[in-house]
Amino acid sequence: MPFRAHTRDLVDRYARGDLAGDLREHVEFFSFLADDQGLMQRVGEEYFSARYIYKLLEGLQLADEWALRAQVQLQVQQYASIYEACIHHLLFTTCAARPEVNRLRRVNTLKEWSVSESLRTQLVDAAADAPGPAVAGFKTSLSIAPEKVRFEHKADLAADFGIIDAGLAAELKEFYAARNMIHIHAELKRGADWDWEIELAKRAYLRLEKFRDQVVSWQGAQRRRHPERHGEGSADPGLGTGASSDALHA
Repeated sequence: MPFRAHTRDLVDRYARGDLAGDLREHVEFFSFLADDQGLMQRVGEEYFSARYIYKLLEGLQLADEWALRAQVQLQVQQYASIYEACIHHLLFTTCAARPEVNRLRRVNTLKEWSVSESLRTQLVDAAADAPGPAVAGFKTSLSIAPEKVRFEHKADLAADFGIIDAGLAAELKEFYAARNMIHIHAELKRGADWDWEIELAKRAYLRLEKFRDQVVSWQGAQRRRHPERHGEGSADPGLGTGASSDALHA
């Protein structure tokens, strides 16, 4: 059954009161996504919910291992998703026209090719000791959806473009890899290393300020370099009304 109204209001006030900023300010923190208001709103809500849930669990001061696991894993999952959504937009929307971005969507593959019976027989004979049947084929490449591009490739390209620096890109790849490692069987196999996981979750939160600052700096440089693309005197979405990250860090 739900908490009584008084208890519910008390808990809600505690979580919100411990955050230096309301939902609107958390959304505006991502003003560098202002060209997609729906994404900016959704990412800001994810940021707010990550902070809100963290404060709730912190306030409960549960010492049980399951509670610690939930607190750490939720943080890693939410912040990794935030970084991924931002990088994805900056590459596939902001930088969509660049050929390097299009190359991210190409994957090399072999395509089977129909050949004569005699040539097929020769291939089978030549590969008699191979672990599988021999087939004729040719090298080609396929186009994949942007969502299928591996995150580490996106982070590396963002660093190549100067959107973020190489050191931050390496950390973002670490956060995303940790998110993908959150599986019960994998955890049982490797064992829990709480010191490392807590430190990782903390860094995932703390690096958000650095990430935003680097993206905003890159956006400003792009506007100065290509004013014709943005319009003289146009507002910089990365420098808009977004609350400073200092104000949001409790």
